[in-house]
Amino acid sequence: MYDFESVKNLYEDGYRCIYYNAEEDNPLVYLKNFDNEDSKEIQFEDQTQFMQFKDYLNTLRSQ
Repeated sequence: MYDFESVKNLYEDGYRCIYYNAEEDNPLVYLKNFDNEDSKEIQFEDQTQFMQFKDYLNTLRSQ
């Protein structure tokens, strides 16, 4: 399980969200780093952390 800060750090290291499944109690996010072709499957602890991540992505898109 990952928390929001861990995933945010991965995102800042070049990983990008390519898919997410929020229909579970513990949402899954799939991240890929296109520079080194590494990918990670991240499972959040709860919906609250997932929503923090989505809000974070929305702030990046609006910049």
